[in-house]
This record gives sequence, structure tokens and C-alpha cells, in this order.
Amino acid sequence: MEQQLILPGQSASLNRIHETSAKFQRYRILLRRRWWFLLLTASIGVCFQALRVTGKPIEFKSGAKLVAGGRVVDQSGPAVWQEQLQDFYGTIIETLEGGSLKSKALTRMRTLYPDLKESDVSIRVLQNKGSAIFNVVATGREGDYTQKFLNALVDEFISQRAQVREQALGKVLTSFADGVLRREKQYQEAAEKLESFRKANDIISLTSGHNVAAATLTRLNAEKDQLKNQQLEMELALKDVGAAMQKRERGLNVAAAGPGPGANQGNANPEAANGDPARTNSSTSGMTRTEQEWVTTKHEMLSMRVEKERLLEQFKPQYPGVIEVEERIAKSASLLRLLEDEILAELKQSLADVERQIQAKESSVTEKRSEAMTLASLIAQDQKLTSDMEAKRQAYEAWFERATELNQVTANITDYVGIQDPASTPIQELDDWVMPLVMGLVMGIGAGAVILLLFDRLDDRMNSVSEFAALFPNEAVLGQVPEQKQAGDLVLLRPNDDRHLYAEAFRNIRSSILFKNWQSKPPKTILITSAVPNEGKTTVSSNLAITMALSGARVLLADCDLRRGGVSDLFKLPGSPGLSDALRGNLHWRDTVQETGTRNLELMARGDVYDQTSEMLLSKNAQEMLREMSEEYDFVIFDSAPVLVADDTASFAPKLDAVLFVVRLSSTMARLSGKAMDLLYDRQVNLGGVVLNRSSSNLKEYTYYNYASYYYKPKAKPVVEPKPVGPSAGV
Repeated sequence: MEQQLILPGQSASLNRIHETSAKFQRYRILLRRRWWFLLLTASIGVCFQALRVTGKPIEFKSGAKLVAGGRVVDQSGPAVWQEQLQDFYGTIIETLEGGSLKSKALTRMRTLYPDLKESDVSIRVLQNKGSAIFNVVATGREGDYTQKFLNALVDEFISQRAQVREQALGKVLTSFADGVLRREKQYQEAAEKLESFRKANDIISLTSGHNVAAATLTRLNAEKDQLKNQQLEMELALKDVGAAMQKRERGLNVAAAGPGPGANQGNANPEAANGDPARTNSSTSGMTRTEQEWVTTKHEMLSMRVEKERLLEQFKPQYPGVIEVEERIAKSASLLRLLEDEILAELKQSLADVERQIQAKESSVTEKRSEAMTLASLIAQDQKLTSDMEAKRQAYEAWFERATELNQVTANITDYVGIQDPASTPIQELDDWVMPLVMGLVMGIGAGAVILLLFDRLDDRMNSVSEFAALFPNEAVLGQVPEQKQAGDLVLLRPNDDRHLYAEAFRNIRSSILFKNWQSKPPKTILITSAVPNEGKTTVSSNLAITMALSGARVLLADCDLRRGGVSDLFKLPGSPGLSDALRGNLHWRDTVQETGTRNLELMARGDVYDQTSEMLLSKNAQEMLREMSEEYDFVIFDSAPVLVADDTASFAPKLDAVLFVVRLSSTMARLSGKAMDLLYDRQVNLGGVVLNRSSSNLKEYTYYNYASYYYKPKAKPVVEPKPVGPSAGV
């Protein structure tokens, strides 16, 4: 078992080409061997179809044409028109070909023609492409009955179609009427529910359709926020009355009626402002009397201080006028403090009023918020009921409108189902011989091909080197011997043999042996064997020995098939004495060697047939004989018995340097070859390679020279005519 060497230039695609070629070659061999089987199956198919055609009874055909479809006169409803146009033609065909319609037609025939003999009639319906015309073809054994049955069938179809249409329209109208009544009831229930709700809650009269409580709540919240702003300003004014009055005064200078610390609380409670005796001219100035006096006193103090500054520019501080002005300033300051205290008291009173108003507003807001939420819930529920009632009203109106339109359109619909052509006069059906016979031929050939392919899948015989390599990838192929197509026994090779391709095959095997990468020294003793008989091992060993001798090597060819050896018959030499006599010790092996007609080649025949041949091959005499032969000859080639037939080869092969295994392509089963090689490997045999015998030279993978121009052809010698002898020679 050897590891195959993959060359750098080896292409996977090339291998696939070789494998494909090998497959075609395998199928060609299969067809060449089993062509009669395809002819047999094709003949069976043709005969079967011929019997079917001739066995058919006489039949008559009658045809009728129908036009089926929907049509709307009033095209005001396009949706209804499309629904009617979508006619299920497949359903029509199934109805015409169905058993139910045939039963009705048969009943009609029995009623109309009771005296007419019944006969089987088959119906076939064909639709013209792109149209609503149906060709109804009736086939039967009785012409008159077939024609009348077809007319009855068409009449029943028209009647049944009309009934189906009426039932379908009635169901549709009933369905729409039920839908209208159901939606009318739903609309009325929704309207009554809305009316009852509004009566119970009086929403419209309380709110006029709006949430009044929510609007009031918004206003109260705005007023409360305004009072809180006033409260904040008053609290700031209480911390610094002077600053607040100055801010008040600046606001009055910008706007004639601007808000001040005392005016804001007056605006928040206008009723209290009108009844206060301390508040005068508030409509014009927006300030209380105390605030006006504070402003007046403040201005007078400023005037007196200006006057004081002017006097101090002219007089000393002790000047009576200056002292008088200072006294008036002191009185004004004292008055301002009193006024500020009074203003502070007024602010506290106003602040208390504002706080009471805020509390009152918060109580009102709480009350109104609850009322607004309740009212909002009622309004939302009212709107939901209103929306539900409106949706059901629209659904009712839509269904009512569709029902009205459907009723109007239905009254204008005409289901047009008519007979374009009644049943024609029956004519006798002529049998078509061509297509049935062609179908029988094709089916027979196809069935035969399938059966052959199935048997081929079960057949493990190898037909090419690609198949062998696929089954035994680790076995080295030393060469291929092409198949020789000639009558009679195969002639051995001879010098200048004109079978160039055949001779080159053995030269290639010789080169493979001479230049093979053996693990040790090249072999001198070679045994050639095969798995089973009739694989050509004897011919291969003889021609290989001749090829070795023609190269100048001294070769001894020994017939080691001690049971049925026939090497001597190929060389036309006696079969005894031979190897068996030498092994038994009757003769020395050199005395059994015979000369052949080939230079450097000697032959040791089989010898007489004895029992216990395996014991003779295992003897020490055989071992000594092998040693002497290898010393005297360059190559010693043994032709042995098949491995699976006798134990001789498996017992003798381990003693030799190498063993060549012959496989006959298209004949030897792969499982037998594998079993034989496994047996040799188990006996520690050096299996040097495989020779593929009787290989087809037509395969592309065949690597030997296959071109006539490459081979030598001896030139024909010119024929010399003899000169005449006698007196006429000089003429």
C-alpha cells in the first residue's frame, strides 16, 4: 500500500474531466453489453400500447358549445360588476364533468327516452383561452345516445346554474336585510341610551353644552392668585414703610393711577374702600388721605432742607432763621413718623382683609373643583354616548344604502348562460396510432434505462483507472494494458511487433518496475497474480518477461500455477518437466529450464501436477531455489495461481521481492480484488503495484502513446524482377 504522489502540475479539473470520460465509457460499455435489454423493454412498451389501441371499442364523439358569464345592464354599481365578472370557470368545468350533473342528465334521459338503451358516456370540457366559451365533448359507444345525453347534460347544467344563482342572490339579499335590521336596532338602542342619560343629568340645561363650573374655577383661581400677589406686596411694605411710600410715589409719577401699597388692597375690596372716611379722592390719586399727607409732609421737609442749605450759605447755624427752619424740619419729621405709624396700621388692616379674601377664594375653588370634575365626567360620558350613537347611525345608513343599491342592481342582473351550439352529429372517433406507439417506445426505453442504471449501481466492476483509483486510492497503478480485438488466441509480443499500443503498454510497465521508488533494492524475483481466474495474468507475465528480455536483461519466466498453469502452451513448449518436479527434488531446477524463441528469455514450465502444492512452495528447497535463481538471472518472473482460488500464491508470495496484481477492467469485481489484496497484505507481501488489463484505449485518461505517427514502420523492400533466362534474354 503506497502513498500516491501528487505532482505540482496535476489539476483537479483535469481529474474531473477524466472521471467524466470514465463514466461515459462505463455507460457505453453497459449499453454495448445490454443493448438487447433496451430493445426488449422498448418492444414491450410498443406492444402494450398497440394492444391498448386495438383493444379499445368503437366510440362516437359529439360536441356542444356553451357561453357562461355574468352581465350587468345598469353599470351604476362598478363593484357589483366586478364581482359578477369574476366567474369561477374551473368550478364550471368541474360541474360539467362531475358525477352529480351526469346523474341528473341520466334521469332526464330515462324520462324523455325510456325506450333508448343506456350506454356509458364520458364528458370532457375544454375552455377556449381568453374567453368564456366551453367546448363540451361527449364520448360514447352509441352515437345517438351520446348526442342526446350531451343535450340533456347541457340543459341540466343551465337549469342548475339558474337555481344556484337564485339561491345565491336570495342568501345575499337576506344577509343584507338582516344586517340592516341589526344595525337599525343598535342605532335605536344607542339613541335611547343617550336620551335617557341627558334626561337624568340635565347636562344641556345646566351648562348649555359647556363646562360652566370649569370656567368659574379658572376665574376663581385667577382672582386668588391676584390676592396672593397683593398679600406679598403688603408684607414687603410692612417691613419698610418709607421705601414702600417712595415706590408708591414713583409709581404715581409714572402713571396717574398706579397701584401702591395702600391702593392694591383697596382694589381687592372696593366696597370697603368706598365706606372708609380716611380715603378721599381715591378715584383720582389712588392714595389714602394719610398717604397724601405723608407725601405732602415729605415734600415740605425737602423744601425746608433746601431752605436750610440756602441760609447756611449766608448765615451761621445760630442764626434765628436757621434755627426756626430746623424746628419746622423736626416737626415735619415727627409728623412723618406719626403718618408712617398710621400707614402701617392701615396696611395691617388691609393685609388682614386680603388674607380673609384668600381663604374665601380657596373654599370656593375647592367647591367648584369638585363640581367641575363631576360635570366634566358627565360631559365626557355624554360625548361618548353621542359618538357611539353617531357611528351606529352612519353604519345603519351605509348598510341601508348598500341594501337599496343591491336590490336595485339585482333586479337588473342577467345571468347569461346559453347554448351557443347544441350537440353536434356524432362521428366515429379514429384511433391515433402515432402518439401511443411513440409514448410506448419512450416509456419502454426509459424503464429499461432506469433498470440498467439500477443494476449498474449494484455492479462494482471497474471500467477505468479513475474508477479503480476512486475505490483503491492507496494502490499504485504500474500500467494499463489495452484491450486487443482479434479472433483466436492472443499472440505474444515479438521484436518489431506492429501492435504498437500493446507493446508500449508493457514497455511502460517495465519502466515503472525499473524506476519505481522501491523502499529497498529493486526487485529481482517478481510474482504476478490476480484475484480470480481469467484476468490475463499469464499473458501479462509472459509479455512482461519478453519485454524485460528485449531490453537486454537475462529473464527466467517460471509457471508457478502448479494446478492449471499454461505458460508453456503460449510458447508452444512442453509442460514437463518443470517447477513442480524441481520442488519435489526429482530434478535440479536448471535441468527444467527451456530455451524460448526470444533472446535472453528462458522458461520453466509447470511440470507434473501433484498434491500438496502449498507445502512444496513453503519448503526449504523452494527458498534455496529462489536464491540461486536471483543470483543467475537479472529478473525471475513467476506466473502464479489466483489468490482467492488456492492458497499457493498467498504462501509463496512473501518469499519474493515484489508482487504485481493484475485486475481485468470491466470484468473483475472490486470487492474480490479488495479481498485478495487484503489477504496479501495480511501475509506481509510486498505488493509493488497493480496492472490494469484490457483497458479501453478510447478513454482520455489513457496515458500511453496512441498516435500512429510516433511508431516505427519498416519500409517495404523493392521487389526485384528476375531476369529472363534463355536466348530471348538479349532481346
